[in-house]
Amino acid sequence: MAIKGVKPGEQRKDIFRETIIWDVVPEKTALLVIDMTRCFAEEKGLFFVPEAKTKIPTINSVVDASRAQGIQIVWVIRHPYRKDGLDMAQEKDFVPALVGNPAGYCEGGWGVELHPEMHYQQEDLIVPKNRFSAFIAGSSNLDRILRYRGIDTVMIVGVATNVCCGTTARDAMMLDYKVIFIDDANASFGEQTEGGYGPGMVHEAELLTLRSLFAMVCTVDEIIETLGELHNH
Repeated sequence: MAIKGVKPGEQRKDIFRETIIWDVVPEKTALLVIDMTRCFAEEKGLFFVPEAKTKIPTINSVVDASRAQGIQIVWVIRHPYRKDGLDMAQEKDFVPALVGNPAGYCEGGWGVELHPEMHYQQEDLIVPKNRFSAFIAGSSNLDRILRYRGIDTVMIVGVATNVCCGTTARDAMMLDYKVIFIDDANASFGEQTEGGYGPGMVHEAELLTLRSLFAMVCTVDEIIETLGELHNH
């Protein structure tokens, strides 16, 4: 199952539908698993995203395939805020329920914990962030860690496509990382409404933008086959 797209530098007829294709070099690649914590992937979590829970096996399959190739696994999670919300800034203006809520991401809360079904291992990295994007200045030490290890390519899975995963992907590209955004291993944040607006719509809208200028977009099956071919070589 070859990924349909073009090589870097080639002209595309439709930038929203045709993806650029990056080569995967395991020692220069990291898999970023974003916010697969109880806050987002457990029903009682403050920001529960149903797709995040149902996609746990899918995301784990990418984790396992990546680890088998020696790709560094990085679990990017939210750094807990103070219980009084003093360090939240505007985020508490948008979501007042965050303040002191153990189901969200505050000190002492359970929402910040990695979901127990995720395939975490001791050799993996855990990187806390305090903004939606893991790469915006001051959010985390992810950029420093990756550059020190000689990593120039990041594969992105997790939650949510249109919030933390999408903003991390955009900022990674702006820092000259090669970004591989795995379509069906990302879950979107959005409520279904009578007019038809829902997670599927916001997911596809985000993919159109990412594919156009920010990332290679592919499916789980495509990336797993690509990784398998590396092993065969």
